[in-house]
Amino acid sequence: MRLLVLLSLFVTLLVGVELELDKNYVGPKKLTVSQLGVSMGLPRDWEAVAKKGEGLLLFQKETKDTMVLRVKRFSISDAIVYLNEPHYLKNGIKVFPQEGIVKLNSRIYRRAYRSNTIQDRRSALIYVILGPQERAVVMKVYYDKANDSAIKATGMSIVQALSFTPTEQLQNALQDLEMRLQGIHVVYLKRDGGYDEKQELWLCSNRRYLLQVNRTVAGGMSRVHDQKTGIWSVEERQLILQGDDGFDRFINVETKDKALIFDSNRCYELHNTKCK
Repeated sequence: MRLLVLLSLFVTLLVGVELELDKNYVGPKKLTVSQLGVSMGLPRDWEAVAKKGEGLLLFQKETKDTMVLRVKRFSISDAIVYLNEPHYLKNGIKVFPQEGIVKLNSRIYRRAYRSNTIQDRRSALIYVILGPQERAVVMKVYYDKANDSAIKATGMSIVQALSFTPTEQLQNALQDLEMRLQGIHVVYLKRDGGYDEKQELWLCSNRRYLLQVNRTVAGGMSRVHDQKTGIWSVEERQLILQGDDGFDRFINVETKDKALIFDSNRCYELHNTKCK
């Protein structure tokens, strides 16, 4: 099985295609994925589609097995910490580490995960592929346990054939955004249904965050106060808040006239007295 997958991917190396957002591609094919800064092989009978802010999705219609690739900025120690944590898959399923971390070679690590939900009998794998200058790609795989050997062979072939392309501009953008957000204290207002929300966020240099939310019912009749903590990170142009409460929050971030824009809401930067 693994030999067939390798031969299929070898064929894809002959012709390369620059991937476009929101367009489906069917393997076997070699793809250059600028938003990830990689070139990779798409195996036979697999499809690929990339959406802004959501990474690259690989899937099989007949099996419903899926792989999601996203860019990270990791050292080896960052990768180990990441693989020791529970994670959320694209469909919202929370999975927890099983067995140990497998070091496939000096730059590729893998770990098996599983949901604690009795009804969910599917399995998950997470690969971390380390590249130059602390560039990395994380590939989350969600699949039927019956396809274990085939999925591991396919996943291994994909990550082994994956290569990092020159993306100094992409890497600089990620670094600049992380540096911009690190140690920041911001406040912004947004409307959520019948509530007016004031969100106040502290992003600490140790990657912890504190989020305080004050909701006021339209008309100002009553207030709801909420406080969340967790770990923050940056992927592509998104701020990801991985909460201690088990929920991930995704915030699209951009800058305009030197001001930060969170999900189309202008932020006001204040002095950070809670953390650095």
